[in-house]
Amino acid sequence: MENNDAPVLSHGQMKALNTRMKNAREERFLEQSRKRLDKIVATKIRTSFIGALAAFEEEFGFLWGAGIPEEDLTSEQQDMLELWNRARTKVLNNGNTQLRAARNEIGNQTIKWNRHHIQFEVKPQEDKNE
Repeated sequence: MENNDAPVLSHGQMKALNTRMKNAREERFLEQSRKRLDKIVATKIRTSFIGALAAFEEEFGFLWGAGIPEEDLTSEQQDMLELWNRARTKVLNNGNTQLRAARNEIGNQTIKWNRHHIQFEVKPQEDKNE
């Protein structure tokens, strides 16, 4: 017989240990679920407000001389650039404020990700020699 220094646990102790391990796994899963949702929501919110700014820059950038060096801008383009930069800053600040609020709200929730489950049907292979 092996000389094993591991303590021998009673049935009750093993059951309690199993319950503690199961609870710890569940807690880890819930934390991972919360972090997963936080990351997904943050990406979607950022994409929304940054994408909106990009669309405005693409369509209206000519007003403030987008792509032209600042020293080559007309006074009207410089004025428009200043207006654009103020509006852009407000949009970014508001978007980041809403992102922080959403992340705080997610942090206050218990979230459990419903994973995708796929069951494959296993059929016996037919003998090709027959």
